Amino acid sequence: MSHQWCPMILLGCGWIVELIFRVFSADKSLNSTARPGRRRAKSKKYYQDGKDLVRIAEETMVMAPAIAAKLPNINPYHAEACYLDQLPCLDRRQCPREKPTAIHVVNMDSLNAALQLAAQYKWESRVMVLNMANFERPGGGWLKGAKAQEETLCYRSSLALSLDARFYPWPQLMGLYTRDVVVMRHDMASGHGLMVGSSGSIEPQRLPLVSVMSVAAQRNPRVCQVKNQVLYQQDAMRQLTEAKMRLCLRTAARKGHGLLVLGALGCGVFGHPATEVAQCWRRVLQEAEFAGGWWKAIWFAVLDGRSSAKVPGVFSRELAGLEV
Repeated sequence: MSHQWCPMILLGCGWIVELIFRVFSADKSLNSTARPGRRRAKSKKYYQDGKDLVRIAEETMVMAPAIAAKLPNINPYHAEACYLDQLPCLDRRQCPREKPTAIHVVNMDSLNAALQLAAQYKWESRVMVLNMANFERPGGGWLKGAKAQEETLCYRSSLALSLDARFYPWPQLMGLYTRDVVVMRHDMASGHGLMVGSSGSIEPQRLPLVSVMSVAAQRNPRVCQVKNQVLYQQDAMRQLTEAKMRLCLRTAARKGHGLLVLGALGCGVFGHPATEVAQCWRRVLQEAEFAGGWWKAIWFAVLDGRSSAKVPGVFSRELAGLEV
């Protein structure tokens, strides 16, 4: 994969002069300490039509390689394809045997959760974040202003650099592991301000790093109504969902990640029932393979949303406080 993203794709935009000025201004300041400060938070109306998110995405396409060039000890462009049938069950002899930890369910952005978790465990290995990915298109609709979880990861970080088009579309039981993901923007509520450069306060070498495991749920599974609950119509979908979760957990353990930020895999626009997904996570996390102390901490970052308003409550009921 080429390590250069051509800025020529932006020439049709009327704001190209401003963008180029910002890029060069930020690049000049990458080797110096910027004045502390944050961009003024923008209202929800600012992002109403998605056009400003498109601009954020295009700016990130230029800024991410510039920042990566200042970090020679990592490789944000590299992703590893992981296949469940090539990952045998975990070997208990390699288990770090951590003390049992209670699962936390938090109503926040996945990267905010990862940064908060990392701050609590400063001397532990890097946090691994689950990216609930689109298996057909790198980054889902992030270049068009979409607002799902994968897109928010791409707006705020270097993740998209590693989502090479050659991997797509990928098989159902495949995922992408990206070890080096640089977090370089504040969250949407803060206006997606850059953490580095003329509008930020952090030198590139001190930007937060996370690892990301990208796993894609099946789109629009068949569901049925049973009393007051929406459930999978076919047990095969339940089994497939649990297999994807095993892929995520096996990869995390094999890569030495004891700090995990997971999520409501497939809930929202992909149409998976929240109760089913939460119960799948519960069953898989309690399987003998994952018992015995593989994890230092597990958080589920589950945001409220127009299409998933009840999801945080469901996940809290099913998972919060569960010891694994």
